[in-house]
Amino acid sequence: MVMAWLFLGILSFLSYSISTSIDKHMMSKKYDVLRTNTLKMLFDGLILLVLGIIFFELNLKVEILIGAFFLGLLYAAAGVAYFTSLRLGEVSKVVPFLQSSEILLTFIAAIIIFQENASIINFLGVALIILGAYAVLSEEQLRLPRLGKLPFLIFLVTLFDVAYWLLAKKLLFDIKPIDLGVGTYLSSAVILFIYQLLFRRKTLEGVPPIMRTMPKIALAAFFGAMGTLLVFSALSIADASDVYPLAGLQSVFIFVIALIFLKEKFCWHRLLGTALVAMGIFCVSL
Repeated sequence: MVMAWLFLGILSFLSYSISTSIDKHMMSKKYDVLRTNTLKMLFDGLILLVLGIIFFELNLKVEILIGAFFLGLLYAAAGVAYFTSLRLGEVSKVVPFLQSSEILLTFIAAIIIFQENASIINFLGVALIILGAYAVLSEEQLRLPRLGKLPFLIFLVTLFDVAYWLLAKKLLFDIKPIDLGVGTYLSSAVILFIYQLLFRRKTLEGVPPIMRTMPKIALAAFFGAMGTLLVFSALSIADASDVYPLAGLQSVFIFVIALIFLKEKFCWHRLLGTALVAMGIFCVSL
């Protein structure tokens, strides 16, 4: 069973990293982040819906949809806060702090709320993953974020994301991963659509026509949907304090993909971070 959750967790964050790399490419082409993410959430939900109908016994009862709605609300809120921070610029300086703090807070909160067991070696593993993820995500050099509006927004994203993962773990005690995934993504898409109607009525100039963006958004959505199904499956059979620290592996996968396919600059501190994450994952899995 240990190998099952570990295998599912690694595959999930590999899938997420492919999706995120496609997102990164689309953002470099000046795609509207909110519109793109709304469509991606919709495609994610539809993909899981089709998979659920064909391969699973889909069960979307009212109580399941209510739980998924609140999960989708947290996901959408984190997205809106993150998109707002993008407009402030220099987000890459704070992103390492974001993922590192998310891993730490989720790990500690899962132990406190769900009374999960963790050894000293597990704590050491989380510390290594946090340091490694920070190193991999830091672009030119290691640095701490300055105080201001941007770090405050990143702090909000962290709180929303931690609440998202903890609620997902709680809901997965009674709800199947496929059911929760479908409800969460469709809820997020509806919430983001309503948000844009109310606050983002004007379309950005220079945004690529909607039909040209569809293939890339659909491809990113496929890998995103698979990542969610896999990580929800891992959470359904293992502790959140075991599964979520594997999120540090996503930064490693993105680093490798960006280095090979996007021709990004190689940095030795990122390679060191990759080694730290690998050692940390080994310690967490013990």
